[in-house]
Amino acid sequence: MPYFFKLDLKLFDKEEREITSNSVIDLFNKIACALPNQNLWKSYNIPPPILVIDEANLLNRLSYNSVEGTILLKTFLDWLVLNTKQTSHFHVVLTSSDSFFFNWIVDYLNVLHASSYIVGDLSKKEAEEYFEKHVLPRYGCKELEGKFDHVRKITDSKFSVFESECLKLIHGLYPRNVKYADKSNKPLWTNNDFIKTMEVLVKAENQGYILEDDLINVIESNQVNSLVDYNFLYCRQNSNFAYDIINPSDKIILTAMNQPSLRAMEHYILNYI
Repeated sequence: MPYFFKLDLKLFDKEEREITSNSVIDLFNKIACALPNQNLWKSYNIPPPILVIDEANLLNRLSYNSVEGTILLKTFLDWLVLNTKQTSHFHVVLTSSDSFFFNWIVDYLNVLHASSYIVGDLSKKEAEEYFEKHVLPRYGCKELEGKFDHVRKITDSKFSVFESECLKLIHGLYPRNVKYADKSNKPLWTNNDFIKTMEVLVKAENQGYILEDDLINVIESNQVNSLVDYNFLYCRQNSNFAYDIINPSDKIILTAMNQPSLRAMEHYILNYI
């Protein structure tokens, strides 16, 4: 394709000592001017490129306690809208594991044309099929054949084991010491709230979830929202976010963030309560 060449775009000149919102905005404008329009893609009978931003929910950190950051975030999102809907330079896919992200991005942009696609976890049946037909042959683990239920209890259908779940759990028991750089609000739960939450989740293991309303009755709404905000609870707003759960409720439900987290809660309840 003859259009493409090396683009010499710089975030700031050497004489500038720091990155400012103005320099970033100027870079956005330069990139937009350098991009081909939709006619080029059509002439070669290929679709426009796709800009994929993983864990896009982290973009909201820009607006934490910063007027300049808020302006920059709005400018960047407006730039995405301009280049996708108005000039058709490219498509944008924003991915996030945060179930609240889509509502946030739509409200922030105040647009109606954003589309959400929910990529859920595997169902138990799909996960077992994947495990038996793909995972075991790939790693030669014949000793695990027929033992999917045991493996799933540890890893769940995500097949991902997150490190430091027990350490994270211990931090959650002492909310006054919990400090995350990307969280502007202080934790609102107490040690007792955290223990009650763990007990309710472990008790409901066979069901796979607890109702948000039920936990609110135990530790109150602000505490529940704070635990969700600090990623100690995963909020499933509707059944689209509960593909890995058998017969989920049509109400808002809460789960542990993952199976290793639930196992850590179970271990603590059995050994220290």
